[in-house]
Amino acid sequence: MTGRILRIEIHRSGALSIAAGTALLGAALLFLTVDGWGGRWMLLALWQREYLFILWPMALGLGAWHAGRDRRSRTDELVSTTARPRWQRVLPRAAAMALSAAAGYVLMYAAGVTQVAVLASYLPGQSVVIAGVGVLWMVSGAWLGMTVGALVPSRLTPAVTAVVGAAVAVVAITDRGYSHVPKVVHLLTPSPFGFWGDFVTVSSRVSVAHTVWLVGLAVTGLAGFVCATRTARLVGLLPAAVAAVVALALLPADRQRLPVPDPEAAALVCSSDAGLQVCVTRVHSTALTDLREPARQALATLSAKLPQAPTSVRETPTSWYDAQPPPQPRDTLLVDLELDPWGGAKGTPDELRWRLLDGAGTRPCPYIIGKPDAARAHYTARLAAAAWLIGEKPPSGDHGEAALRAWEKLQSLPATEQRARVTALREAALACDEVNLLEVLVGDTR
Repeated sequence: MTGRILRIEIHRSGALSIAAGTALLGAALLFLTVDGWGGRWMLLALWQREYLFILWPMALGLGAWHAGRDRRSRTDELVSTTARPRWQRVLPRAAAMALSAAAGYVLMYAAGVTQVAVLASYLPGQSVVIAGVGVLWMVSGAWLGMTVGALVPSRLTPAVTAVVGAAVAVVAITDRGYSHVPKVVHLLTPSPFGFWGDFVTVSSRVSVAHTVWLVGLAVTGLAGFVCATRTARLVGLLPAAVAAVVALALLPADRQRLPVPDPEAAALVCSSDAGLQVCVTRVHSTALTDLREPARQALATLSAKLPQAPTSVRETPTSWYDAQPPPQPRDTLLVDLELDPWGGAKGTPDELRWRLLDGAGTRPCPYIIGKPDAARAHYTARLAAAAWLIGEKPPSGDHGEAALRAWEKLQSLPATEQRARVTALREAALACDEVNLLEVLVGDTR
């Protein structure tokens, strides 16, 4: 009988339309930003959680609208005179709304899965957990909205509820620097994470904390809708209050500590064809084929033109602009890779070759951060050195004109001097001493 009542409620309440609408809107939002998550499970889950700043207020508004169904049909007084207690009458309605909100979010995730599953090389279990916690956000939003709709029976209530929810979510996202909003607001909002890259994950402790918080919030929302007396509704606030205290005790002190390294994602996958070793991270292993030929060309160029050239290529998960990046190995060419939405390396083979030879096969140095003039000279010299190695003019774009002038100046020197200058630039870039690379490359050539 309960199942039959629930099926009837789903059909007459428009729950199927709500689920379909949520799924379509969510999938459209996801695929508008497919460049950001395509082919990667963790980023799919994080992007979907980020869009809760839109979907959660929508669930609030739809819940408030659904709570006023009897009033809109002018049957509220008739229904309230039945002998059955309120919770028995309204619980199927709450269940139908929760199922529709959850189903819409799951279908949105399924739309992303169709793209990721055929491309991704690494499935972190925590990505599925993050998506599952997002389902709880939708359920809690629907039930909280129904509570507000029941307590404030007005035509304006759904719109106002959605707007207030959106304001809270947007402020929490746009003020992640904590300049105005307390830290706890960020940690307990639908989208606390942001995007950290491909080599981090969310700890199980954070997901447990959010689950506790959302279960308490959902119970409070449900109690506010199904309870008939003010006393019972006040008691129903306790689960959310207790859950918030427990969740904050489990969560880290600030948002910067939410991400943790994922060593499995950063593990190396290598190819050793004809003595050439090229390694990429596990999460980027689909890009290995795209990288192999540009890597071979870059190593051959360095070997032919410079002494003590590197003999292998390896992707590194550590950003060059970290405060204390690890030392650059002399015998290995380190590369930063990005994936395109279809699992390949972002960039054409020629662009990858230029990227590998930038700075004579070195990475940028963090001492230029916050120093525009030093950064300009740094990048100009690196691009000019790559142009000398390749034997072509620097490509147009950022620092292209300045690099062209530096390259032409370098070309005017004797061949042995040119080689010595580029070798010196490579040594300085490997050491990351605070020197002006442009001076090293073309200084005092009058």
